Amino acid sequence: MIMETLEFNDYISGILEMIYEKVGSRMNAKQLVKNNYFRIKTAFYEDEKPDTVVNSILKSHKKNIKESVMINEAKDINEPIRMIVRDITNIIKSKEYGSYNLPEDVSSSHNLEYDFDSDYKKFNISRAYNIPPFSIELTYDANFNMDEPYMLNAALLDDNETIGMVIIINPEHFPQLMYDLIADVNDLVAHEIEHIFQEYGMRPEDESNYKLDGDEETKGINYYTQKHEIPAQLKGIIRVAKLRKQPIEQVIMDWFKRSKYAHQLNDDEVIYMVDFLSNEYKQRYGTI
Repeated sequence: MIMETLEFNDYISGILEMIYEKVGSRMNAKQLVKNNYFRIKTAFYEDEKPDTVVNSILKSHKKNIKESVMINEAKDINEPIRMIVRDITNIIKSKEYGSYNLPEDVSSSHNLEYDFDSDYKKFNISRAYNIPPFSIELTYDANFNMDEPYMLNAALLDDNETIGMVIIINPEHFPQLMYDLIADVNDLVAHEIEHIFQEYGMRPEDESNYKLDGDEETKGINYYTQKHEIPAQLKGIIRVAKLRKQPIEQVIMDWFKRSKYAHQLNDDEVIYMVDFLSNEYKQRYGTI
């Protein structure tokens, strides 16, 4: 029995490594192995070759990606985003600076994650959504010496289940800054949720090519034109365009102007990115 367990562990570890080589994301590979555990276990006892099992899993995975894309494009996730932005906005308005774990620090039930698929009734929203569970680590601070009314940034952390967000405001510009700041928070939340979809294999493979360990950090235009960054940027921009009822091109220009220094782009590069993202929007969604 012990020998059989050791052999199975070697078998499933080999399949994990083969899938990782194919998909380029260890988290995605682990999720695929977890989802197909009984398929792999049956194959082990039937002495099926690992490469045959891997090909079968990936074939099914590609089919599921197409179905998931259709489901997620059809499901409007504005309601969950609105709820998350409201949580963050209430913290900003409180002027209680510090570190927050969301939704734990703002929910009466102290949920550790936003889990709209299983806990949507707890969150008082109308239905479940096909969004993987995640949390937000928010750092909120003030700086009277900033030239800008505020600065903010967000990124999906290494666990691929946590959005790290930093918001720094100049209180001298409060509350006037709230109009633009709320738009940018909407943008970032929609942007990072798209990256979560990508990491869970819920988007096409060519939009999920996150850099591997050891890759050089991409900056400037090269960063914003990466295949996995384009759809995430557009999701955030579309969210703001809907809220403000403004043309996509104007929203893109305003977005880069407000955070030009954070994006590390000069004026010519900003103009290039406006044209680039506008054209990407036309190709994916039709007219502006």
